[in-house]
Amino acid sequence: MANTLIHESRRLLLPFDTVVDALIELEIKHGRWPTDAALVEVTMHDGEDDSARSIVLSVRPPRQEALVQRTYTLPIIAAAIVNYCLTMRVPMPRSSTKTIQILPDGIALQLENTLMLQRRHAEAPPVTVLSARAGEPAPQAEEADSEALAEAGEETDADSQSDAAAAPQSLGPEDAPIPGAPQA
Repeated sequence: MANTLIHESRRLLLPFDTVVDALIELEIKHGRWPTDAALVEVTMHDGEDDSARSIVLSVRPPRQEALVQRTYTLPIIAAAIVNYCLTMRVPMPRSSTKTIQILPDGIALQLENTLMLQRRHAEAPPVTVLSARAGEPAPQAEEADSEALAEAGEETDADSQSDAAAAPQSLGPEDAPIPGAPQA
């Protein structure tokens, strides 16, 4: 049997308050967040390039008047989001390619993954797509691949192929009406 590829693409959109929560969670995990510290201000720096983009948290440690500013660049923000998602049990494939994007209302983490699976059945013949939109002609049916038909044990002579191409096959119960399509 041949292999088949499945491409997965997911986008996680996190509002800024969740991103700040993720940054604090990462700092606590590594023992760098002062106990009972007060978060005073959050500033987003959206520069021209990735090195200038960052989030700055202004923190007031307990029993101190001076503010401490902590700056987080995109790689640290991405690490905090991944850590947060794993902690909150959001499924995230380890092998996926992860990219981060700053949006006006939050941060997006894009996950891209490709899986190679062994095909469980014979390869399907070419698919005919029929349109259900009013006033739009249906595309012409393509001739079936004789090798795929022979592999599936079906007739392969030219007459049966041209008959099959001339009239679309019903895939549902006795020509069930399609909702929203004009009725003949």
